[in-house]
Amino acid sequence: MYSCINLHFTDFCNYHCKHCFVKKENYELSFDELKTIVDKIHKYFSDNNIKGRINLAGGEPLMSRNIDKLIEYISSKNIDVSIITNGYYLDDAFIERHINQISTIGISVDSLDYDTNIKIGRCFKANVLSKEQLIHICNKIRNSGIKLKINTCISKLNINENFNDFINEVRPDRYKILQMSCDEYDIRNKNNVVSDDEVNTFLSRIDYKYIYENAEEMKHSYIIIDSEGNISTDNTHISNISIFDYDLEEAIKLLNIDYKNYIKRYI
Repeated sequence: MYSCINLHFTDFCNYHCKHCFVKKENYELSFDELKTIVDKIHKYFSDNNIKGRINLAGGEPLMSRNIDKLIEYISSKNIDVSIITNGYYLDDAFIERHINQISTIGISVDSLDYDTNIKIGRCFKANVLSKEQLIHICNKIRNSGIKLKINTCISKLNINENFNDFINEVRPDRYKILQMSCDEYDIRNKNNVVSDDEVNTFLSRIDYKYIYENAEEMKHSYIIIDSEGNISTDNTHISNISIFDYDLEEAIKLLNIDYKNYIKRYI
């Protein structure tokens, strides 16, 4: 059975990261559509006696005007809520509003260097989150009793950076390192993809417990519902299966899920 569903309900994002797979077509599910999807997920969890989780992602989920209502609605169904954010709009007030509704907040941190963040596209109008700002918000998350996750995507642009001081200071409950992947037709970003040997060199420098996922392991190891309601199994979001046409259990049976890598992702 599958206990975590990724709901990439909005394409809108203030960043423009080079490694991002989001279509950037500025779709976003309406709140009524979101309630329908959450109800279908709730039925699947209930029918299979699963204490499940919905992971909210995007795009940048904190840009959505529905984010507070969505978290409250999911929580009202006794489903765990986690969220993945770039952190730019994440503040103390948001955390305090949802202190009893969010189980985990994941922040994507691909660099602590201003120039590198600009090159990656992890910026908004030349503004980036500083190391000090990230430390503050990470401490706020942990002190609020919410689990902290840090994601780092490794590319040619940050392969030589050392994250140890930062990671050891914020002490995430989960530190995930991912290998940048790239569509074969994406000539612009192809030169930023790192080899397995380069990643291994990077990993050898890390002195904090981490989980690593290479590009192959990421394929077909998610269950993702995107901003149009299509359900798929990886970050490319390529699918013609609409969650609005099926019960979730029926839709899952149509997917080519790599169950071994799915389980590994959520250990």
